[in-house]
Amino acid sequence: MAPQWLGYKESPIEYIHAVGLFYEIIKDGRIKIVKKIKEPVTFQEPCNTVRNAGYGDMLRYIINATCEDVREPFPSYEHNYCCMAGGGVINTGPPWKMVQMEGIRVKAEQFRDTGAKIIIAPCHNCHSGIEAFVKHYNLGMHVTFFTDILLDVMEKPEKKQ
Repeated sequence: MAPQWLGYKESPIEYIHAVGLFYEIIKDGRIKIVKKIKEPVTFQEPCNTVRNAGYGDMLRYIINATCEDVREPFPSYEHNYCCMAGGGVINTGPPWKMVQMEGIRVKAEQFRDTGAKIIIAPCHNCHSGIEAFVKHYNLGMHVTFFTDILLDVMEKPEKKQ
């Protein structure tokens, strides 16, 4: 947002979201995927990443390249439910925390309905917010980042292991 706040119509520097970077390095073969996560996974489609930047298909490419059993959330893409943690909302404390937990019930049910064991969150705010309601609603799911998935499934040079 800084370039816009500073009056730029377009950013004076080129940048890429991690979803775009991971997509490129997997698609181009710069990292080799040697196995896939076997547990059922689902994923969060962050508002900024999917609704605003259009990374939905890239997100799915990464997940399908690294995971065997992908459970698509419904609704999805720009109609997916918000995690209600963005913009610092995750940092609200009592009494707003319980209001947030009640408001996020539909998101918790969306994930529960997938039957997945792992939720992949490409955004730190989403990760924290989802982790909070997974615990609150006793979903029994694990929340992780793409980087953790990639580190588990990619080929690693012998001397780096």
